[in-house]
Amino acid sequence: MKINELKQGDYITQQVDNLTVALEVVSVKKIGRRFMVTFSSVFGIETASYHGDAYITVS
Repeated sequence: MKINELKQGDYITQQVDNLTVALEVVSVKKIGRRFMVTFSSVFGIETASYHGDAYITVS
C-alpha cells in the first residue's frame, strides 16, 4: 500500500530480529511532499517520515 493511502487504524507488520511486530497507524499527516506517520506498538509510539509514493506492507 502507498503511504499516501494509509489511514488511522491500519496495521503494519515489521520484522525485528526473528520476531514479527504489529504496528498500528495512529495518525498520518501530510507535510509538503512527505507524510509523517505515527505508529503504536508494544514498544511504544514512534513517528516516521515517508515520501507519499513510497510503499509499505499492510496486514
